[in-house]
Amino acid sequence: MSIDPFIRTQPAPPRDYAWAWALERSAAEPLSVSVVHDLGVDAREPPGEDELVLWFAVTGPRGDAIAFDDLSEDERMRAVRFRFEVDRWSFAAAHAGLRALLGPMMGCPPEALRFAPGANGKPYLEQEGPDAVQFSISHARGCVAVAVAKCAVGIDVEQRRTIPDLMAVARTAFSPKEQAALVARSGWAARTALFYRYWTLGEAFIKATGEGLAQDLTSFAFTEEGAPALTRVSAAWGPEGRWRFYCEP
Repeated sequence: MSIDPFIRTQPAPPRDYAWAWALERSAAEPLSVSVVHDLGVDAREPPGEDELVLWFAVTGPRGDAIAFDDLSEDERMRAVRFRFEVDRWSFAAAHAGLRALLGPMMGCPPEALRFAPGANGKPYLEQEGPDAVQFSISHARGCVAVAVAKCAVGIDVEQRRTIPDLMAVARTAFSPKEQAALVARSGWAARTALFYRYWTLGEAFIKATGEGLAQDLTSFAFTEEGAPALTRVSAAWGPEGRWRFYCEP
């Protein structure tokens, strides 16, 4: 399996993207975070209990030459459902990158990996079962991100853009405390930065829990400034210190 040259590995998403990750590991416990810069290796150890592995890439247009040879039939079918070609390619790049990253960890060809949906649809490796290596992927137009860990993990990347109905979106996705913090922010730039902080952290968190949109989005809240952390969370996913986060809003 070879990664297409139109997928360019990055040390982090470009500055016009906001991103965050969530990990079910206390901030009091040691953690080593590494970014993979070369997917073309033949052997790579799975992450340990105290490791988080990340991979980022930007994708370029391919016109009618887009090929999905590295994907499963199901992944190709899902990719073609995207209306715009650039979105199809970002989807394909994220899933191809995940396979290229996990294949050496599992000791098998990337194209041989098989995924199955767990509770609420969160996928896991059939080769390992739902309690082994865990992963999360995210793709925005032109950028993709992958996270792999031994514990529950979620990652999100979003292209920053003007959001005319920012507060309307916030009222459906953020806790009352977070909504109030947004209202209190003066200036479009500051309010938008806080919006993306809450948005990417929330998306990463519900991916890590595996509940996705089935989780009550108002059942948790994050700090407004400084190192991201939960200020409250439902009993099912608490206590707050059970999780650690990172974000670039």
